[in-house]
Amino acid sequence: MKTVILISSILCSLSAFAHFSLEKINAFSLKTNSNELISFKNTPRPTVVIFLSKDCPCSKGNLDYINQLSIEFKDIRFIGIHSKRNSTSEDITGYLQDKKLNFEIYNDSDLKIADNFKALKTPHAFIVNTEGAVVYNGGITNTTFPKNAKEFFLKNALLDIENHKQPAIAETRTLGCFIMR
Repeated sequence: MKTVILISSILCSLSAFAHFSLEKINAFSLKTNSNELISFKNTPRPTVVIFLSKDCPCSKGNLDYINQLSIEFKDIRFIGIHSKRNSTSEDITGYLQDKKLNFEIYNDSDLKIADNFKALKTPHAFIVNTEGAVVYNGGITNTTFPKNAKEFFLKNALLDIENHKQPAIAETRTLGCFIMR
């Protein structure tokens, strides 16, 4: 009986995750020097939102590659979200001090943005189209470090979008550190 209950609960949680794939994302405020409001609806270009953590080796290992993608795909906006409970802006500034990133990283110390996206791990990437719908949800590559990758999930989705197509693969497995809630 316990086995049946366990299997049922696993199947329910998997179906809940699979159901998420193409939801709309609402606008939300980000903690910046100005009270900037990031909107995802009726925008001139798609947005890549990537959840990161300064304490996650997988986030650190992907940061240069993500930055490279942000330079390569100039017509797509990139936003990094540092999702770690009770982190401060100073923590993030110190971590990024020697990085020359082409995109901003915002602090999500209360995990509201991670909850809004239902982000599971760091790094976890989402591509939001110009209408505000999530068209890609998942990992950066098929490994925790891009230099070892054979499949480049995020890049392939971005290439599809750049060619005015829906990503051929809309959802992939996310590898990395869990966002602790």
